[in-house]
Amino acid sequence: MGETPASASNGTGARAVRADAVQGFAAPAVQISGPSLLNPGLPQVEPHVTAWAQESGLLSAEAAEQARRECHTAFAGRVWPWAPPERLAELSRLVLWMFVVDDRSDAHRAASGTVDAELEAMVCAVTGGKRAVPEPAPATVRVLAEVVPRVAGCMGPAWRARFRRHLAEWIGTNRDMIQRRVDRSVPAPQAYVCWRRVSGAVGWCFDLIEYAQDAELAEPVWSSPACRRLRDTAADVICWTNDLFSVRKELLSGETSNLVVVLQHHHCLALQEAVDEVHRWLSWRIAELPVATGDLQAAALTMGLAPDEQAAVGRYVEGIGAWARGFLDFCQESARYAEAGRPGSG
Repeated sequence: MGETPASASNGTGARAVRADAVQGFAAPAVQISGPSLLNPGLPQVEPHVTAWAQESGLLSAEAAEQARRECHTAFAGRVWPWAPPERLAELSRLVLWMFVVDDRSDAHRAASGTVDAELEAMVCAVTGGKRAVPEPAPATVRVLAEVVPRVAGCMGPAWRARFRRHLAEWIGTNRDMIQRRVDRSVPAPQAYVCWRRVSGAVGWCFDLIEYAQDAELAEPVWSSPACRRLRDTAADVICWTNDLFSVRKELLSGETSNLVVVLQHHHCLALQEAVDEVHRWLSWRIAELPVATGDLQAAALTMGLAPDEQAAVGRYVEGIGAWARGFLDFCQESARYAEAGRPGSG
């Protein structure tokens, strides 16, 4: 979203977790209503995008196989089910880049000047205008310099500004996660919730709903309190779903950026109690999602929008719903969380 990420450095001393304790808890089922959708253009797009990622140096042969097992390109087909093939290809390139950056950040267990420099170069590639990226730059930087201008060039100035801002903010949260592992710090619950809406990548991915469907929101709509509530509600649904699916893997790796860990630490809960509490929070937010959707639609009717602007609101609302359900489908089918076990589904 457009907010500056909240400081999430409050709290220290994450408790160590035994492997047998991690395997011993029961993760409740996650249920999000809506049809299970998959972009019909995915079979056409996927092989070309994977080949591009290897040619660009973004993926090695081994990483390409991991991306296939974990359904990285299928992720784009799940969360942007109505994008035409040429736009689905660009979205898939950004998704592959996102997973590469996420995995590389996860692999770093200590602060590093090299990592900081690469993250900063990515931010510059996103925000630095037409400044050329040097050829020796890492593939993560060169890919942004190639893809972001093509995507942004299809949209209006206000959209471009917020998309680039949200993308830069997400890149910065990777540094936060690395530093938190070094410090073994656990953020306070409210700070974590605000920060997670940025670190979950949903800010710039929600912007891409408009790109995927070629339906840009009028600025008064996007800036309205009702649209902000819908984005925050959907972001919490998606990010807390992710936290439940990834908690076993992250506990075993010492990760502290997870709502289960946050509540367990600050509320002095047993692991199962913390998991159940996150599920209660998630169920509450899922129930709020249709209410927030209706509120935005009602608010838009009072804004005096042109017919195409009103239609864009309807498509955005549909896109938010598809994103939430599509993300759950991805979590259920991806091997990304399979080794550590994952919640049931419904």
